[in-house]
Amino acid sequence: MRDKFVRGMIAGTVLGATAGAYALYKSSPRQRRRIMRRGSRMLRNASRLAGAVSSMNILR
Repeated sequence: MRDKFVRGMIAGTVLGATAGAYALYKSSPRQRRRIMRRGSRMLRNASRLAGAVSSMNILR
């Protein structure tokens, strides 16, 4: 179960990074700023969520 989850997370990260790089390459400067702002917000939220999940696993 955990191994599948880790593999899925890695695959999702690679696909997301590839799609994001393509979107940045094809967008205008204004759209790039918006994408970068949203991306940094999503990254911050994901790191908070990962911290919460890891702290829950420590309690078990």
